[in-house]
Amino acid sequence: MDRKARPHTGTAPRRDTGTATAASSNTSTTAINASMNMPDAPYATTASPGAPPTAAPTPPLTIRLAIPTDTPAIAAIHLASRQVTMPYLPPQRRTHDEVTRWVREIVLPQCHTVVAARGPELLGYAAVRGELLDQLYLRPDVRRTGIGSLLLAAARRHRPDGLSLHVFQLNADARAFYAHHGFRVVARDDGSGNMENLPQLTLRWTPASVPVPRRGTP
Repeated sequence: MDRKARPHTGTAPRRDTGTATAASSNTSTTAINASMNMPDAPYATTASPGAPPTAAPTPPLTIRLAIPTDTPAIAAIHLASRQVTMPYLPPQRRTHDEVTRWVREIVLPQCHTVVAARGPELLGYAAVRGELLDQLYLRPDVRRTGIGSLLLAAARRHRPDGLSLHVFQLNADARAFYAHHGFRVVARDDGSGNMENLPQLTLRWTPASVPVPRRGTP
């Protein structure tokens, strides 16, 4: 993988059900194929005279709690992911600054938010509010690499008794991803309650559906 809070504009936001993930494997989904500490890429420790400089080691991938300084990067991921993975959405009306303010004033204070980071670089984030997976977005260029599965596993560890989320019916990739991870459709609506007015599904995962992967397991 919510009644999504939208960028803060001074009024209570309508629900946004664009919950999405860009991670996929097999049929648009990805099994967890990375650990919380991925090994550094091989690199030479010495170089022959005249040889080109060796590549720096790749920082490990980590899943950690979001901090305030992550806010602009989270906003950028949110905007880019929705634009690339959900082309059927209405044109984005919020600026990066407005979405950044929404993340800072709504998402981080109200949600348990984790990010996928490689060194200082943020690749994705997930936000859980109560038992609702409110947000799960990836940077478009890291789709199908297992990062979405890692973020989802972190969300399920935070809410081991179960999670719900809302997803657009048109979001086939996200629906396949969550189905792969044991989420089942429990309700449908016509979209009158979300700001895009698009039909949506409510999905639910419980521990009986699928075991929660332990930290560091593939």
